[in-house]
Parts: sequence; C-alpha cells; structure tokens
Amino acid sequence: MNKAIYLKLGKPTDNLRVGQSHWWGYPDMPISMEVPTLTDADGNEYALDFLCQINLSDLHEFLNDTAAATGDSHITQYPLPKSGLLLFFADIAYYLGNWDEPSISMHYSDNRQVRVIYVPQEQMAEVVSCEEFYADDNICAQPIEFALEKPGHDAPEHFLLGFPEHREWEDWDEGHEQWQLLLQMDSCEDDSYVCNFIDWGVLNLIISPEDLRRHDFSNVVGIILST
Repeated sequence: MNKAIYLKLGKPTDNLRVGQSHWWGYPDMPISMEVPTLTDADGNEYALDFLCQINLSDLHEFLNDTAAATGDSHITQYPLPKSGLLLFFADIAYYLGNWDEPSISMHYSDNRQVRVIYVPQEQMAEVVSCEEFYADDNICAQPIEFALEKPGHDAPEHFLLGFPEHREWEDWDEGHEQWQLLLQMDSCEDDSYVCNFIDWGVLNLIISPEDLRRHDFSNVVGIILST
C-alpha cells in the first residue's frame, strides 16, 4: 500500500491559475464536461459540493523531486495518472450546515452522491473555471501543496491514498473488501465555515484496486468514519 500523500492547504485566495491544485473554491473542467449534479426527492437538481482538484503533473513533479532528494525511487510508484486533473465532488452540504438531511452517512454511498472526474492531459487546454454553477458564497479556495509527512496535531488530515486510520475493523465491508482509500477529507473549519463529519470524523472516498489501476474513477463511493 502506498504511503499517504498529505494535502497542505495554503491561505484562502481568489488568485489561482486555471488547473491549479486547490481545496474548496470552484472546479476547473473542460467546457465539454458537465459539473456533476444530484436530484433530490422533490425533483430539484443541484451541483454536488466541490471538495478539491489535484493537478497530477504537479503531484508527479513533487514525487520525482522527493525521490531524487531521498534516493528512494519507490516514491514515484503511485497508481495515479501522471498528468491531467483529478476533481473530487461529494454531497456534503448537510455537514456544512446547509440541508436538513445528510446524503452521505456512516453507510456506503452510491456513486451518484460521490463523483471523481479525471481530465486527461489532452483536454487540459479546454479547462475553464466552472464558477457560474455554484453560489456566490462558495467557500474560498485554498491552494494545495503536497507532503509525505503527517501534519501536526492541530492540522486537518486531508490526504490521497494511504491507510484509513479511522476504520475500526480490518477491512471494508462485504462488496468493498480490499478497496483502496483514494481521498480522506477530515472535518475542518475556519472563520468562514465549519465542516463537521459526525462528531469530527472523516469522509473516506474509496475505489476498487482494479479501477484504480485502470484509472477508472466512475465507481468511487464514500463513507463517513467517526469514533
């Protein structure tokens, strides 16, 4: 299992280049792709909450630089694409205090409530900001830097891959055995928002090893873990 790649968040900013790795804010997608949506029980369609996007070329450059500095070539052997953009969406409005009922809970979601979109390198020239699909009060973006060291005690533990430390049983339940953790989103807050996953738990997005090897992100599911 690969070591976790921790996501270190910078200060909130509106000054981001299109395609830059960032947390919150607005997604960047090719004009030919649609922002993922969900339809509620009343027939209302709304955009899934945007969590973050990862510029995979920047991530691969970080891994190469770290491997060169440490002499450990295994650092570069992560099962993610080496280029393009990976975007994460999930229906977490309830945990931001915006809806009456949660969509994702401590049971496995379906892949309508969680969406991960991969934009290959050949489509990066078409990528634009999708700000118009979201409310004006969307949480301000925070640029992402990468690290292989666990953050300090007070910092949220957002990371790619690695081990689901909050899981209190040996493996995922039937139907998801040996699935890989793709992204952990920790509960977090600042002056402008609070995101609390059931008593300060975490949201885990998981994927089958076969799909991860194929770079097929169409069947990612989410579950909240909390002690």
